[in-house]
Amino acid sequence: MAEISVIGAGFVGLSFALAAKQRGFDVDVFDLKSRPKVADQLSCNVIAINLSSSAFLDELGVWRGIDDRFKTGYSSMSVFDGAGTGAATFNAEEAGRDLLGHIVDQAALLAALANIAEAQSLRVHWQTPADINSMSTQLLVAADGVHSRTREALGLKKIGYSYHQTATVCIAETSDRHQNRAHQWFLESGPLAMLPLSESNKVAVVWSSFDDVSELSEGDFIEQLNFASEDALGAIVSVSERFGFSLMQQAVWQYVDEGVALLGDAAHAIHPLAGQGANLGFADARCLVTELASARLEGRQPGDLNVLRRYQRARKKENYLAAIAMEGFHRLFTSSFPIIGLLRSHGLKVVNENKTLKRLAIDVASGRL
Repeated sequence: MAEISVIGAGFVGLSFALAAKQRGFDVDVFDLKSRPKVADQLSCNVIAINLSSSAFLDELGVWRGIDDRFKTGYSSMSVFDGAGTGAATFNAEEAGRDLLGHIVDQAALLAALANIAEAQSLRVHWQTPADINSMSTQLLVAADGVHSRTREALGLKKIGYSYHQTATVCIAETSDRHQNRAHQWFLESGPLAMLPLSESNKVAVVWSSFDDVSELSEGDFIEQLNFASEDALGAIVSVSERFGFSLMQQAVWQYVDEGVALLGDAAHAIHPLAGQGANLGFADARCLVTELASARLEGRQPGDLNVLRRYQRARKKENYLAAIAMEGFHRLFTSSFPIIGLLRSHGLKVVNENKTLKRLAIDVASGRL
């Protein structure tokens, strides 16, 4: 009988399982997917990882296992009100740092996690369904995503709604170099992000819109992308195959029960406009392991409900605040009311001219506040 059984070998589930094993817990991991393969080319399937998350992955021995081709540090970020004149630029130097964060290929990250898991003899059962009704374990951890079957089988209630937006992702080749700067435009139809990749003239595009722009012809898509990005990176030369997925916000009322804990998207899902979803999941993983290790010193079992409630108290507040903030940004920047537009543009200008506010924003986004 494993002390801890984890359902879901995504980056949150595997990072938690590795951290728990390194703290001396006996851990099993189950996933329906096959073992991830090492990435062989750039992909638009990326996530933004802040400094706190990269430090966590470094502690696990994972960070150095990601080839530099698939993790790109960015030192500045420019934010524009696409419907107005407001803009703000955030530089790592202003906060006394070298970088604001990294853009990381998900496949490369998963492969690195799988490699470290194998090297450290963590038991990961790929392509293996888990029957939670017959499973013998002290703590069951559900990290199987926003549509978690484990959460549903356990009867943990959630609330959520669709944004009625589709996020279209692809790689764009630009005529100008990105210079390790991330760009984001808040358009009335939804946010557009262009994130630097390891090749100096390629960016990952994440375009959230009420209209499904993934259905446009390639020519029309490039034309609209050029218009929306305002030539910030020169002309868009070409784009890769495009993929789309629906956006939603979701929160679970209780992250824990006796012998049960939810992690990452299984517990909470937010709009990707600030790129914080993965970072909240890594923070969940780190927090739960810390609480379990402390509980063991107290002579308590991993599934002790009082221990798990400590994890829930620590993470639920931060995750709810992030969800509220993302909802507020979404409504603020998609509003067509003129007075809202004026306030929006003025607010960005105020932030851009105030070093204290800019540093505070950087600290919050980096997970170091």
